[in-house]
Amino acid sequence: MKKQYKDRDDAVFDFDKLKLVEKPNATRNTGQNLPMNLEGCDGYLESLPLKPPNANQKDMTSIANMINVLTNPESLTAFGDAEANLAQPEALREGTPSSIYDPSSNLVKRLSKRASTAHAGAPGMMGHIVRPGCISFYEMDGKTYAVPQGRWLLISYKARWTDRNVSVDRDEIRSGQVLIIRIPPGAVGRIFDQGVPSLLAVGTHVFNSGNVKNAGTIVYANNPYFSHDKFRYVRVQRGKYAKVWAMVSSNGNKAMSPRLLGEGEHFIESHLFEFKGLVDISTKYIHHGSIHVVSVIEGEVSKITQDNHPRILGEGTHFIESVDFEYRGEENIIETLVIQHATITIVRVTLGKVALAWKDNTPFFIDEPGLYEYNSPDFKFVEFKDADDSLIQLGSRKIVLVHTGTVGVTYDNGNLKILDHGRHTLDSATHVFHRFLSTQQKSIRLSSQTAEEKAMRSKLLKQSKKAYTQTRQTMVSDNLPKSIADPDSDLTICETKDLVKVGLRADVFYSIEDPEKCINKIETDELEDLVRETAVATLTNIIRSTALNEIAQSKQVSAGGETGGLKVMPAPGVEEEEEQGGRTTTAFFEKAHDEFLDKLHDDFMSRYGVDIANIRIESFKIMDTELADQISKHALTTAQIENEMANLEGNSLISTTKERTAADVLNINALAKAEALQTKANADNRRMIEAAEAAAKAMRIESKARAEAESEAILEKARAEAEEAARLAAEEAAKEKARLEEVAKQKAEEEAKAAAQKAEEEAKEKARLEEEAKARLEAEEKARLAAEEAAKEKARLEEEAKQKAEE
Repeated sequence: MKKQYKDRDDAVFDFDKLKLVEKPNATRNTGQNLPMNLEGCDGYLESLPLKPPNANQKDMTSIANMINVLTNPESLTAFGDAEANLAQPEALREGTPSSIYDPSSNLVKRLSKRASTAHAGAPGMMGHIVRPGCISFYEMDGKTYAVPQGRWLLISYKARWTDRNVSVDRDEIRSGQVLIIRIPPGAVGRIFDQGVPSLLAVGTHVFNSGNVKNAGTIVYANNPYFSHDKFRYVRVQRGKYAKVWAMVSSNGNKAMSPRLLGEGEHFIESHLFEFKGLVDISTKYIHHGSIHVVSVIEGEVSKITQDNHPRILGEGTHFIESVDFEYRGEENIIETLVIQHATITIVRVTLGKVALAWKDNTPFFIDEPGLYEYNSPDFKFVEFKDADDSLIQLGSRKIVLVHTGTVGVTYDNGNLKILDHGRHTLDSATHVFHRFLSTQQKSIRLSSQTAEEKAMRSKLLKQSKKAYTQTRQTMVSDNLPKSIADPDSDLTICETKDLVKVGLRADVFYSIEDPEKCINKIETDELEDLVRETAVATLTNIIRSTALNEIAQSKQVSAGGETGGLKVMPAPGVEEEEEQGGRTTTAFFEKAHDEFLDKLHDDFMSRYGVDIANIRIESFKIMDTELADQISKHALTTAQIENEMANLEGNSLISTTKERTAADVLNINALAKAEALQTKANADNRRMIEAAEAAAKAMRIESKARAEAESEAILEKARAEAEEAARLAAEEAAKEKARLEEVAKQKAEEEAKAAAQKAEEEAKEKARLEEEAKARLEAEEKARLAAEEAAKEKARLEEEAKQKAEE
């Protein structure tokens, strides 16, 4: 049953069924098919046009040879033609130059012959030494040449050394017209060749024109976006969008258009491209030009305005392209009962609630649980009300809930109309609800009131009806003078026929039987005062016509009654007297009760539609203290006499009880002896029966013991045979275990010998490598010292040349 209710609630409150909550695939989401790349933009590239390396970093001869080949301007054209004529791109390792740049290739050999170099290998101890890992440069006829590792002589008087022993382990080497750029893995090089931008791939690039300018190296990992003149690169990591502007041509027109680029690498060749940064995909609202991405999480909806029309977007990612768009935030559909957005209103009415709204300028109530959607400027939600509210009103429409024991007072076109218990809907603007009126029975404490007390009551009634319905004692203690707040303040003070002042504590019970008659005759707020004052006056008249001795000889009163709500007890010292006709004297309080109801009940019912149901007189008090003391003393004397008579009756009862007790004791003793004899006979019989049962049981035990002994012997024999078999099996297992341990020991010794031999060989290999490393370090140190000597020699020669030039 609970599952059925849950399924029903899920169906009633399913936001996916609302037509005004749009899904991501809505037709107005015009950005669903927007490209997330640069395809279609002017200058779009599938990849960067990277210039491949033309020298091998690990081969100094390759670098020097390429420098020398490039001294001939025709070599650039020859290499370009060779690259263009490749049948298909070569599958090369990153940083490895194409085969057309290999020193052993026919093209390089042919171009090397055309290079007018002026160096040759030096014999013996002559010439310039180029250390390993270095190259040296010389100039001749305004061109720069290079030589790799070795000993070299310049064979032309025009040639001269410029930079000697330059280490190639550098990212940039510049000497004369030569520029060598090394691009490490994960980076791209940027150059300008005669002002034309180019990008360099990973590897070593050699230039010998004097027109190349290095613009720096960019590491991909550190730069999600970089540009080199017109070449642009954007890398978008997972969970991001890139916001860019690119030129797009359409029907002969060009315009800058916004694009959101998705995960991956994007390339373009355009001077008009703009990168505006990255943004998280999880951002609730992404705005880029005319592109809008709204991400709505589960349990929320988003409010937008597009082309001056309000929209509400449901769960999912919405791509919208619009130049007239405004994001208005999101709403939680779980916590929010009403979602309002311009002319759109979605109301969730829960069980026990009523939604109040205006629809077409008419009050509109929704009391069925569910989701309701409206898209109209003529619908306006006002508020929620509890369905169990007694009065729900909006404009001229009213829902009146009248509970049992209450009626609703309304005026339809000025005419009184009473609403019985139940739910009533009033639609007419001239049908006005006035108030609720209780028809339940009420009680009023009758008391004499002073003019000051009456004035205070009237004031409280005007201020708050609730204050008036508080208990009299609370009102008196909080609002009235202290002289009124005393224990006798709730007494009705009146005089008897013989002018003795007495106080009566009494309550009157009444209810409204005919509400329409009551309202037409009297203001209902004044009904209680009317009942009280009339009842007090009536009761005072009854007491004034009765003498004190009639009241004193009557029966006392207590709260609650068996006859008309009265219950009376005899007054102290007053016996019920029978009249000559055998009839009991009529009690005064019963007479007062009947006389009171005779005077008021029918009159109030016929005139006001009010039922005076009962009067309860709890007690009365003689206000004259001396007279009250005298009556009290008389009552005390009477009570003492009654007490003595009760004591005499008690003594007589005690004597009778003692005699009766002695007779009972004798009967008890006789019964005890008879029971003892019966008990003895029963015990003898039980002993004989138990002896016979014991003999039979002993015979059964003896037979059972004999059988158990035989079975125990058989079991002992079987146990011994099993132990012998287990011992033999254990001996066999021990022998097999010893054999296996011996085999394992031999195998472990062989493996240990092999491991020791292998460790010895590894130690020797390690020692050999350490010797080689040490020799290499010594060679490098010697090379460094030689370089320092060469640098000093170079400085000295330059100084001498400078002095000669000055001379």
